[in-house]
Amino acid sequence: MNLLKFSKGNKKLSKDTLILSLPAGLTCPGSNNCKAWVTLKDDKRVLNRGNETVFTCFAASEELRYPNVYKSRRYNFDLINGYVLKNDLKGLTELINRSIQSNRKNVLKVRIHESGDFYHPLYLQAWLNVAQLNKDIKFYCYSKSLKFFMEVLLPNNFYMVASYGGKYDYLIDQGYFSKYSKVVFSEDEAIKLGLKIDKDDSLCFGNKPFALLLHGMQEKNTASAEALKLINRNKKTKVKTNKKSNWIDKLNKYYEHPYIINK
Repeated sequence: MNLLKFSKGNKKLSKDTLILSLPAGLTCPGSNNCKAWVTLKDDKRVLNRGNETVFTCFAASEELRYPNVYKSRRYNFDLINGYVLKNDLKGLTELINRSIQSNRKNVLKVRIHESGDFYHPLYLQAWLNVAQLNKDIKFYCYSKSLKFFMEVLLPNNFYMVASYGGKYDYLIDQGYFSKYSKVVFSEDEAIKLGLKIDKDDSLCFGNKPFALLLHGMQEKNTASAEALKLINRNKKTKVKTNKKSNWIDKLNKYYEHPYIINK
């Protein structure tokens, strides 16, 4: 049996987290504000955006930049979709479970979809089945496919975060999903909304809504591109400030008395 391709950890997630990804946009039936997907044209990858796209999906920009990322996500989709087209829930459940077991060592969490989403109810149900088979692992996801989740019961070890900015936001507004994430263009926007910014997916396991700071490659001359410039500029400023503070702390420790300089 061919197995799915998982990765372990990334810049913000520890190595005890398995990650499965599918093609961005093409497997996201509920996407709207972030709608973007990559296609091949004359053997070249091309980034496409939806008519109502406000900011470009980070995952889509990765597929545009890195050919291996695009290929691995397409591979996973083709393998999974073969079972979906045959309506083979048992086979798909076995495929996902075997793929996890082959990467099982030291795994505590599985993030479903660093890229992509639940594009079919049978696919979602297969993941719920796998979570029930692995109760010692925490499974979690962000999703805009909210209609599918209205019709299922989640296992206790399955954590779903409704992703704001999609076609089914009205379900969040109506109170069906109290825990949701919202992409913000600045830290100030998050403060105004009363939302804490998540930096490592830790808030996925809580019960409150939270914010995600805009990231990824954005289209030139757009509000999202300008916002990203400011975010990156602020990050650089913070790094410089932290380095300066660390230098002062080291001097304080060495001399064992306050060392003051003008900031």
